[in-house]
Amino acid sequence: MFAATSALACVSGVADSFDDSHLPAQGQAGSGVAGTTGTTGTQAGSPPTSASGSTSSAGSAGSATGFGGTTTTAGSGPAQGGAVTTAGTSSSGGTGGTKPEACSYPAWAAGHAYVKGDKVMYMGKAFIANDDNPGYDPLVSTFFWSPYDCQAVSTGGSGGGSMGGGGGTGGSGMVINNGDCVLGKLLPQGETTYHAMFIPPWQGHQEKSLYSYSALCTALKGFGQFANSGNAEADKREVAAFFAHVAKETAFLEQTDEAGQPSGSGDFHGRGAIQLTGQANYQAAGDYLQKNLVGNPGMVSTDAVTNWQTALWFWVVHNNPGTAGTKNCHQAIQAGDFAQTTRIINGGVECPGSDSAKTRAQYFQSDCTILGISAGNNLVC
Repeated sequence: MFAATSALACVSGVADSFDDSHLPAQGQAGSGVAGTTGTTGTQAGSPPTSASGSTSSAGSAGSATGFGGTTTTAGSGPAQGGAVTTAGTSSSGGTGGTKPEACSYPAWAAGHAYVKGDKVMYMGKAFIANDDNPGYDPLVSTFFWSPYDCQAVSTGGSGGGSMGGGGGTGGSGMVINNGDCVLGKLLPQGETTYHAMFIPPWQGHQEKSLYSYSALCTALKGFGQFANSGNAEADKREVAAFFAHVAKETAFLEQTDEAGQPSGSGDFHGRGAIQLTGQANYQAAGDYLQKNLVGNPGMVSTDAVTNWQTALWFWVVHNNPGTAGTKNCHQAIQAGDFAQTTRIINGGVECPGSDSAKTRAQYFQSDCTILGISAGNNLVC
């Protein structure tokens, strides 16, 4: 985040990714408007084209403990089918046939140079490079990429130790089946409901691959406290609140970097689902995740799992010392106080009672309706 906005938001937490105070209600056309640090589109009905980042002061780094369990392969030898397991659990291997290759490939990263034969995970599926390319999208550039058949679940990530005790600047970490996702018990139709909660009030919506549901499910393996109180309504409310703020910060999953800045720049502009901003936050989140985010800040907006991990770190670990009352978003929403989550994220700019704060509350209420729960009180800071 630039100095001009840091001074405003050093108390509040996360600087708004874009000022959508004039965005229409769901289903209506509107005009893109100026963001906190960038300009947006001016065509009626088009989404904003800039985002600004989170600028809260860094909280405690947290303990750098590993998240994932060991991953094993069932069965041995060429005569057993062997299903691959994840997060420390094992599934029994079948008999007969040839054991398939496990999908233990790093997550695809935009702008990363690939050579023919490289294998990656993207949107929960494996792809193989047909030819050298500078990081083309596997779903778009079908000349350069083809689907690759492999067994679904294993660990991945280059550099090693991205989610466990090894440290380093690893990639996406383990990839899991969506069926294992903690969100499965909270979202009525799983991934379908997830996408439904990010439909914006404009046409031509295209989610960035950075925000894949599969990557979110993987990241959640390291944050067991998220939406896991055992109270279904309270946990659904936390999901609704988190998604509402993510929608606000990313223009409904369309923006990855603040004000259209390049992901690969070495600065600490806002990146990812909660627009992580500032070297202190990159350092603290990186220490917790055991990833060198200060040395490679672009990971936050190019590696899908790292993106969600930093957002979840900000939500359940980070404390905003400049906020009165509860200083942690997870604790605030578990207490039923959505307004406090806005104070923690961007209260210095949006509170009290700004149109932007009301928009966040509107998104939250919409998400609660989708999940079939009450939004409660304390909605606008």
